[in-house]
Amino acid sequence: MGFGILEQDEPHMKRKVLRLSESFSQIKDVNSQLVTATSQQLVEDPLRSVDQSQRWKIKSSYGDIGLSYRDDETIAYVASRMPAVFSACHRVLKEVRRRLPEFSPAKVLDFGAGTGSAFWALREVWPNSLEKVNLVEPSQSMQRAGQKLIQGQKNLPLIHSYDSLQSLTKSINKSEREHDLVIASYVLGEIPSLKDRITIVRQLWDLTQDVLVLIEPGTPQGSSIISQMRSHILWMEKRKCRKSKDGTDEASKDLVTQKSGAFIVAPCSHDGQCPLEKAGKYCHFVQRLERTSVQRAFKRSKGGQPLRGFEDEKFSFVAFRRGQRPREPWPLDGMKFETLKEQHAKRSPEDLEIDIDELISSQQVDLVPFEELNPVNYDSDVMEPDVVDENNEDEEDETGHADLGGGWGRIIYMPVRRGKQVTMDVCRSTKLDGSEGELQRVVVTKSKNPTLHLQARKSIWGDLWPF
Repeated sequence: MGFGILEQDEPHMKRKVLRLSESFSQIKDVNSQLVTATSQQLVEDPLRSVDQSQRWKIKSSYGDIGLSYRDDETIAYVASRMPAVFSACHRVLKEVRRRLPEFSPAKVLDFGAGTGSAFWALREVWPNSLEKVNLVEPSQSMQRAGQKLIQGQKNLPLIHSYDSLQSLTKSINKSEREHDLVIASYVLGEIPSLKDRITIVRQLWDLTQDVLVLIEPGTPQGSSIISQMRSHILWMEKRKCRKSKDGTDEASKDLVTQKSGAFIVAPCSHDGQCPLEKAGKYCHFVQRLERTSVQRAFKRSKGGQPLRGFEDEKFSFVAFRRGQRPREPWPLDGMKFETLKEQHAKRSPEDLEIDIDELISSQQVDLVPFEELNPVNYDSDVMEPDVVDENNEDEEDETGHADLGGGWGRIIYMPVRRGKQVTMDVCRSTKLDGSEGELQRVVVTKSKNPTLHLQARKSIWGDLWPF
């Protein structure tokens, strides 16, 4: 299969891209039809609803939902979806690196590798540490495309491709099955059975030595999948910890606790139930990317309007780490901030000189994020187009590091800036050990806390916020 995508017949390619988009919509419809009650029961306690002898037998794979990738579909995927999937994977892996600066994966498993979007992101984020990458992808067409795209690249890690997890585990020794990092991106939603999704995620967790990353589209369905898998892994590890403690003496309990368990590296700062579920919202983030010439040639916009030069890829994700969440002091504990009035009282006469330009600028009311009349979508769709991700991509601060304790919350949706006040929805931990969390509306004003107000004005959707 050649990859002169721009040389493809244009009407034919446009039809293929449109058909691929319709297939993704059908997957979304199938996921939305899963019964919530059954899903919740299975996630919280799979032993109730699945026969013991058949419990983890895979009955479906992510080709069974009706979407198969032949050569035409693969080329359409590379042309229309691969840049956005790479962009989301890159954003998530950068966040993992930011939260775990000491983490440098050498051995990686990429489940549902497709044409290699996650692999390219891995090379960007950890260019020097990768030694071996195992790719699991059932579509031979996708495998060939991925191989074609990396031809001629230098300093590649050792790469092995498999068509299933079963073939992977049969081909390597038991001692070699653990990976520093396991990633599954944009694949769980293509598995039609919830039981099989849980089974596969359990298998991926068993193959994980340190960090497991799951990424899905930033839709209500994709977020629901991430939430279900998050709940199940945490439930399963808590259950293991309880069993281990019950079967050991007092001297061994602390050691068992340290070596077992799991906690969330990102986006959550706690390991409790997701508070957005109670609020009727869904957790997702946005990554802006520039459209390639191929995308502009073959993708079409809604309503026949000309395509914008960029697109916003919405995604949901969760990153687990084995072990117990570190207990760290909260960043604002013991800190005292001066009010604006107190700061003014300390000013010297030279500071009282008036800068007319600054005065005019400070009196202007900030623009509020655009809101449609009678919107049919969600609160999170309200964004400020010019600041969706400009901080994250080019101004990464490697000097400051937020610890993994419960004192850092995650800003959900775009902060609203009105005059000298910033309002943010923050998902945060309510306990020092990070065992419970809540969604809290934080309002920061310049008069009460000018220091935090300055930070709030710079903050965007997805940033961390200290408590």
